[in-house]
Amino acid sequence: MNLKNIAVLAMALVSLVACKESSKQPKQVANSEVSTEENAQLEEVFSDSTYQLTGVAVAKDNRVFVNYPYWLDTHSYSVVEVKDGKPVPYPDAEWNSFKKGEDGQNKFVTVQSVVADDKGFLWVVDAAGIGLGKVYQHSSKVVKINLANNEIEKIYRFPENVVSEDVYVNDIRVDNENGFAYLTNSNTGGIVVLNINTGASRLVLANSPSVKSDPNYHFSPLGTELKKAMVFY
Repeated sequence: MNLKNIAVLAMALVSLVACKESSKQPKQVANSEVSTEENAQLEEVFSDSTYQLTGVAVAKDNRVFVNYPYWLDTHSYSVVEVKDGKPVPYPDAEWNSFKKGEDGQNKFVTVQSVVADDKGFLWVVDAAGIGLGKVYQHSSKVVKINLANNEIEKIYRFPENVVSEDVYVNDIRVDNENGFAYLTNSNTGGIVVLNINTGASRLVLANSPSVKSDPNYHFSPLGTELKKAMVFY
């Protein structure tokens, strides 16, 4: 899948659905109650054809957040909140002001995904791999933002033996009940396990066949073998 197609798919994810209220009673279908809306309509909440985006998060109060990785030279902000259909840099302009050559420790470098949890926090995964390259100046991180006050709650950083320059952290799932977050490594394979209470982390399954491609499988779309491809989740 080329970058243009990825951008189109990502844009489609940001076309959210809003339904008008209806007084019709729900019908029983296959032992599950399903609400039928006779006048339901699609409503475009946000779209962006200028910059390439990869993720969208909707908080419990319906606030919408979108992220843009620094893959192409055409890049401006990394994380925005959608307000009145317009992108507003989040949590502020300073975090979204990174330029090549600058220190990326306390700025977003290459944000791959955003996730809103059930506790009122937004989790931002910064792979820091500009143009899908190596990690920029050890600045890969996870930023936890308190949506109640829009302040940075905590920044999780990784040691070299967990996130080396070849590790591209791609997505995150947060288990607040047990105190862990799990991040995928979509480059060399593996799962980063992060203790969200202590900040300790470790890389697991890095050498497991379950995260490696099968060397005996040859993918040949339209009759042409695809020998190398980047996969985005």
